[in-house]
Amino acid sequence: MVTKKDEKYTENEELKLKFENVIATGVWIKTIGQIIETIGVSNLFLINEDPSSGDEKVVSAVWIETIGQFLQTIGVSQQISAINEQVTFKAQELEIIGVSLKSFAHALEAIGGIEILQEEKQTDIMDFIP
Repeated sequence: MVTKKDEKYTENEELKLKFENVIATGVWIKTIGQIIETIGVSNLFLINEDPSSGDEKVVSAVWIETIGQFLQTIGVSQQISAINEQVTFKAQELEIIGVSLKSFAHALEAIGGIEILQEEKQTDIMDFIP
């Protein structure tokens, strides 16, 4: 006999899976956006005739963030398709490593941006800070 509690559990599990898939889709979209940003920032850096150490920090940070975003995306996707707890655990570790790399990259990018801004204030030459 199926009780209301059993039905509620089944409904919640179905909703949970739907939301997990929505999250995975969003993370993949962010990854695509991150790749596009990395291409743009890298090309902008390559045509810069006199890149500063701030510019180098920013472009490095964007690459690190892209790697982190990719690892996070793989981890999230693997969690959804995991066939056992061991696979889920490894996928969660991968996702956390990705998020950690992104956190480091954000800090590095902020430091680089501050350096660029300080240089701009001294030279009165405005530049684009990605």
